[in-house]
Amino acid sequence: MVARPLPYYTIELEVPADWSAIRAGQFVMIATHPIAEPALEPYLRRAFSVHDLSRTDRSTRIELLAKIVGRGTRALAARRSGERLAVLGPLGRPFTIPESGPVALVAGGVGSAPMFLLARELVARGVSFDHFYGGRSSVDLARLAELAALAQPAGELVATTEAGGAGRRGRITEPLAVRLAEARYRAIYACGPQGLLARLAELAAEHGVPGEAALETAMGCGFGACLGCAVPLVSGRFGLCCKEGPVFAFDAVRW
Repeated sequence: MVARPLPYYTIELEVPADWSAIRAGQFVMIATHPIAEPALEPYLRRAFSVHDLSRTDRSTRIELLAKIVGRGTRALAARRSGERLAVLGPLGRPFTIPESGPVALVAGGVGSAPMFLLARELVARGVSFDHFYGGRSSVDLARLAELAALAQPAGELVATTEAGGAGRRGRITEPLAVRLAEARYRAIYACGPQGLLARLAELAAEHGVPGEAALETAMGCGFGACLGCAVPLVSGRFGLCCKEGPVFAFDAVRW
Protein backbone atom coordinates (compact mmCIF):
# COMPACT_ATOMS: atom_id res chain seq x y z
CA MET A 1 0.00 0.00 0.00
CA VAL A 2 1.15 3.54 -0.76
CA ALA A 3 0.11 6.09 1.85
CA ARG A 4 -1.94 9.13 0.86
CA PRO A 5 -3.43 11.92 2.97
CA LEU A 6 -6.53 10.44 4.58
CA PRO A 7 -9.34 9.89 3.80
CA TYR A 8 -7.76 8.89 0.46
CA TYR A 9 -5.28 6.07 0.03
CA THR A 10 -4.07 3.66 -2.64
CA ILE A 11 -3.67 -0.10 -2.69
CA GLU A 12 -1.12 -1.77 -4.97
CA LEU A 13 -1.77 -5.39 -5.90
CA GLU A 14 0.32 -7.98 -7.72
CA VAL A 15 -2.10 -9.82 -10.03
CA PRO A 16 -1.75 -12.45 -12.80
CA ALA A 17 0.24 -11.42 -15.84
CA ASP A 18 -2.74 -11.80 -18.18
CA TRP A 19 -4.50 -9.01 -16.31
CA SER A 20 -2.29 -6.66 -18.32
CA ALA A 21 -5.16 -6.30 -20.78
CA ILE A 22 -7.22 -4.32 -18.24
CA ARG A 23 -8.73 -1.18 -19.74
CA ALA A 24 -9.74 2.10 -18.14
CA GLY A 25 -13.22 1.83 -16.65
CA GLN A 26 -12.94 -1.82 -15.68
CA PHE A 27 -13.01 -2.75 -12.01
CA VAL A 28 -12.22 -5.45 -9.46
CA MET A 29 -14.08 -6.80 -6.44
CA ILE A 30 -11.75 -7.03 -3.45
CA ALA A 31 -12.18 -8.68 -0.05
CA THR A 32 -11.55 -6.35 2.86
CA HIS A 33 -9.60 -8.84 5.01
CA PRO A 34 -6.54 -10.98 4.23
CA ILE A 35 -7.08 -14.57 3.05
CA ALA A 36 -5.21 -15.76 6.15
CA GLU A 37 -7.56 -13.80 8.44
CA PRO A 38 -11.12 -14.32 7.16
CA ALA A 39 -13.84 -12.21 8.76
CA LEU A 40 -17.62 -12.06 8.48
CA GLU A 41 -17.75 -8.27 8.75
CA PRO A 42 -17.73 -6.64 6.28
CA TYR A 43 -19.05 -9.68 4.43
CA LEU A 44 -19.22 -8.45 0.83
CA ARG A 45 -16.27 -7.55 -1.36
CA ARG A 46 -15.92 -3.94 -2.44
CA ALA A 47 -15.80 -2.70 -6.03
CA PHE A 48 -12.92 -0.46 -7.15
CA SER A 49 -12.03 0.94 -10.56
CA VAL A 50 -8.51 0.15 -11.68
CA HIS A 51 -6.66 3.40 -11.11
CA ASP A 52 -3.28 2.57 -12.64
CA LEU A 53 -1.53 -0.38 -14.25
CA SER A 54 2.06 -1.45 -14.79
CA ARG A 55 3.53 -4.58 -16.35
CA THR A 56 6.63 -6.70 -15.89
CA ASP A 57 7.77 -9.88 -17.63
CA ARG A 58 6.31 -12.02 -14.85
CA SER A 59 3.33 -10.15 -13.45
CA THR A 60 0.99 -7.21 -13.60
CA ARG A 61 0.57 -4.61 -10.88
CA ILE A 62 -2.65 -2.68 -10.46
CA GLU A 63 -3.32 0.28 -8.25
CA LEU A 64 -6.66 1.18 -6.67
CA LEU A 65 -7.62 4.59 -5.35
CA ALA A 66 -9.91 4.48 -2.33
CA LYS A 67 -11.60 6.84 0.08
CA ILE A 68 -12.65 5.90 3.60
CA VAL A 69 -16.43 6.11 3.67
CA GLY A 70 -17.45 3.07 5.74
CA ARG A 71 -16.41 -0.22 7.31
CA GLY A 72 -15.13 -1.82 4.13
CA THR A 73 -12.86 0.99 3.00
CA ARG A 74 -11.68 1.49 6.58
CA ALA A 75 -10.74 -2.20 6.82
CA LEU A 76 -8.84 -2.02 3.53
CA ALA A 77 -6.96 1.04 4.72
CA ALA A 78 -5.55 -1.12 7.53
CA ARG A 79 -3.99 -3.67 5.16
CA ARG A 80 -0.22 -3.99 5.07
CA SER A 81 2.40 -4.89 2.49
CA GLY A 82 2.68 -8.64 1.87
CA GLU A 83 -0.88 -9.54 2.87
CA ARG A 84 -2.85 -11.63 0.37
CA LEU A 85 -6.35 -10.51 -0.54
CA ALA A 86 -9.05 -12.28 -2.55
CA VAL A 87 -9.65 -10.26 -5.72
CA LEU A 88 -12.14 -10.97 -8.51
CA GLY A 89 -11.55 -9.37 -11.90
CA PRO A 90 -11.05 -7.78 -14.27
CA LEU A 91 -14.74 -6.97 -14.62
CA GLY A 92 -17.03 -4.64 -16.51
CA ARG A 93 -17.19 -2.65 -19.72
CA PRO A 94 -14.40 -0.10 -20.25
CA PHE A 95 -14.40 3.34 -21.82
CA THR A 96 -14.41 3.57 -25.60
CA ILE A 97 -11.11 5.09 -26.67
CA PRO A 98 -11.60 7.79 -29.34
CA GLU A 99 -9.53 7.86 -32.51
CA SER A 100 -8.78 11.57 -32.18
CA GLY A 101 -9.20 14.53 -29.86
CA PRO A 102 -9.43 16.84 -28.23
CA VAL A 103 -11.70 15.31 -25.58
CA ALA A 104 -12.61 16.31 -22.05
CA LEU A 105 -12.04 14.09 -19.02
CA VAL A 106 -14.13 15.03 -15.98
CA ALA A 107 -13.61 13.65 -12.48
CA GLY A 108 -15.29 14.44 -9.19
CA GLY A 109 -13.36 13.45 -6.06
CA VAL A 110 -12.62 9.74 -5.92
CA GLY A 111 -14.16 9.58 -9.40
CA SER A 112 -10.64 10.30 -10.60
CA ALA A 113 -9.89 6.59 -10.03
CA PRO A 114 -10.56 5.33 -13.59
CA MET A 115 -9.64 8.65 -15.21
CA PHE A 116 -5.95 8.30 -14.35
CA LEU A 117 -5.66 5.07 -16.35
CA LEU A 118 -7.81 6.56 -19.12
CA ALA A 119 -5.44 9.52 -19.33
CA ARG A 120 -2.53 7.11 -19.76
CA GLU A 121 -4.37 5.28 -22.54
CA LEU A 122 -5.11 8.54 -24.36
CA VAL A 123 -1.46 9.60 -24.11
CA ALA A 124 -0.38 6.24 -25.56
CA ARG A 125 -2.84 6.69 -28.46
CA GLY A 126 -1.79 10.28 -29.11
CA VAL A 127 -5.25 11.66 -28.30
CA SER A 128 -5.16 15.15 -26.77
CA PHE A 129 -7.38 15.99 -23.80
CA ASP A 130 -8.11 18.50 -21.07
CA HIS A 131 -8.75 17.11 -17.60
CA PHE A 132 -11.42 18.76 -15.42
CA TYR A 133 -10.99 17.76 -11.79
CA GLY A 134 -13.34 18.93 -9.04
CA GLY A 135 -13.75 18.30 -5.33
CA ARG A 136 -15.21 19.78 -2.18
CA SER A 137 -11.76 20.76 -0.89
CA SER A 138 -8.10 20.38 -1.83
CA VAL A 139 -7.87 16.96 -0.13
CA ASP A 140 -10.31 15.62 -2.74
CA LEU A 141 -7.86 16.30 -5.58
CA ALA A 142 -5.62 13.24 -5.25
CA ARG A 143 -2.58 13.02 -7.59
CA LEU A 144 -3.33 16.47 -8.98
CA ALA A 145 0.21 17.19 -10.18
CA GLU A 146 0.52 13.81 -11.92
CA LEU A 147 -2.77 14.29 -13.73
CA ALA A 148 -1.68 17.74 -14.85
CA ALA A 149 1.57 16.28 -16.24
CA LEU A 150 -0.35 13.63 -18.20
CA ALA A 151 -2.53 16.26 -19.87
CA GLN A 152 0.47 18.20 -21.21
CA PRO A 153 1.73 19.32 -23.67
CA ALA A 154 -1.40 19.34 -25.84
CA GLY A 155 -3.90 19.90 -23.04
CA GLU A 156 -4.24 21.16 -19.50
CA LEU A 157 -5.74 20.30 -16.14
CA VAL A 158 -8.50 22.55 -14.79
CA ALA A 159 -9.17 22.11 -11.07
CA THR A 160 -11.98 23.50 -8.91
CA THR A 161 -12.93 23.16 -5.26
CA GLU A 162 -16.25 24.16 -3.76
CA ALA A 163 -14.57 25.33 -0.56
CA GLY A 164 -11.60 26.97 -2.29
CA GLY A 165 -8.01 26.23 -1.40
CA ALA A 166 -7.03 24.59 -4.70
CA GLY A 167 -7.74 25.60 -8.26
CA ARG A 168 -10.71 27.79 -9.00
CA ARG A 169 -13.54 28.17 -6.51
CA GLY A 170 -16.78 26.60 -7.69
CA ARG A 171 -18.08 23.49 -9.42
CA ILE A 172 -16.14 21.72 -12.16
CA THR A 173 -19.10 21.92 -14.54
CA GLU A 174 -18.75 25.71 -14.70
CA PRO A 175 -15.43 25.96 -16.63
CA LEU A 176 -16.40 22.90 -18.68
CA ALA A 177 -19.64 24.57 -19.78
CA VAL A 178 -17.69 27.59 -21.03
CA ARG A 179 -15.44 25.44 -23.20
CA LEU A 180 -18.30 23.31 -24.48
CA ALA A 181 -19.95 26.53 -25.67
CA GLU A 182 -16.78 27.15 -27.67
CA ALA A 183 -17.15 23.72 -29.34
CA ARG A 184 -13.73 22.57 -28.11
CA TYR A 185 -14.32 18.86 -27.55
CA ARG A 186 -15.30 15.84 -29.61
CA ALA A 187 -16.42 13.82 -26.57
CA ILE A 188 -16.65 13.80 -22.76
CA TYR A 189 -15.53 10.98 -20.46
CA ALA A 190 -16.42 11.14 -16.77
CA CYS A 191 -16.65 9.51 -13.39
CA GLY A 192 -17.98 10.92 -10.14
CA PRO A 193 -21.09 11.41 -8.01
CA GLN A 194 -24.50 10.83 -9.58
CA GLY A 195 -25.40 14.52 -9.48
CA LEU A 196 -22.25 15.47 -11.38
CA LEU A 197 -22.83 12.82 -14.04
CA ALA A 198 -26.45 13.87 -14.50
CA ARG A 199 -25.38 17.48 -15.03
CA LEU A 200 -22.69 16.39 -17.50
CA ALA A 201 -25.29 14.43 -19.45
CA GLU A 202 -27.39 17.62 -19.68
CA LEU A 203 -24.42 19.66 -20.89
CA ALA A 204 -23.45 17.01 -23.43
CA ALA A 205 -26.98 16.93 -24.86
CA GLU A 206 -27.19 20.72 -24.92
CA HIS A 207 -24.00 21.04 -26.94
CA GLY A 208 -24.40 17.94 -29.10
CA VAL A 209 -21.30 16.21 -27.71
CA PRO A 210 -21.30 12.44 -27.07
CA GLY A 211 -20.02 11.14 -23.77
CA GLU A 212 -19.52 8.19 -21.47
CA ALA A 213 -19.66 7.90 -17.70
CA ALA A 214 -18.30 5.29 -15.30
CA LEU A 215 -21.04 4.97 -12.66
CA GLU A 216 -20.26 4.61 -8.96
CA THR A 217 -23.22 2.29 -8.33
CA ALA A 218 -22.79 0.02 -5.30
CA MET A 219 -22.28 -3.65 -6.24
CA GLY A 220 -22.79 -6.84 -4.28
CA CYS A 221 -21.22 -9.54 -6.42
CA GLY A 222 -19.71 -7.88 -9.50
CA PHE A 223 -20.89 -10.41 -12.10
CA GLY A 224 -24.68 -10.14 -12.32
CA ALA A 225 -25.89 -12.75 -9.84
CA CYS A 226 -27.27 -10.53 -7.07
CA LEU A 227 -29.08 -8.00 -9.33
CA GLY A 228 -28.22 -5.31 -6.81
CA CYS A 229 -26.69 -2.75 -9.18
CA ALA A 230 -29.59 -2.10 -11.56
CA VAL A 231 -29.42 1.18 -13.48
CA PRO A 232 -32.56 2.75 -15.06
CA LEU A 233 -32.09 3.16 -18.81
CA VAL A 234 -33.76 5.42 -21.35
CA SER A 235 -34.97 2.31 -23.19
CA GLY A 236 -37.33 1.61 -20.29
CA ARG A 237 -35.50 -1.39 -18.89
CA PHE A 238 -32.82 -1.73 -16.22
CA GLY A 239 -29.19 -2.60 -16.97
CA LEU A 240 -26.80 -4.20 -14.51
CA CYS A 241 -23.95 -1.83 -13.82
CA CYS A 242 -21.48 -4.68 -13.26
CA LYS A 243 -22.15 -6.36 -16.63
CA GLU A 244 -23.43 -3.68 -19.02
CA GLY A 245 -21.32 -1.03 -17.30
CA PRO A 246 -19.90 0.44 -15.26
CA VAL A 247 -19.33 2.63 -18.32
CA PHE A 248 -22.54 3.80 -20.02
CA ALA A 249 -23.20 6.34 -22.75
CA PHE A 250 -24.65 9.55 -21.28
CA ASP A 251 -27.77 9.26 -23.43
CA ALA A 252 -28.43 5.65 -22.42
CA VAL A 253 -29.06 6.34 -18.72
CA ARG A 254 -32.30 7.72 -17.26
CA TRP A 255 -30.68 10.17 -14.85
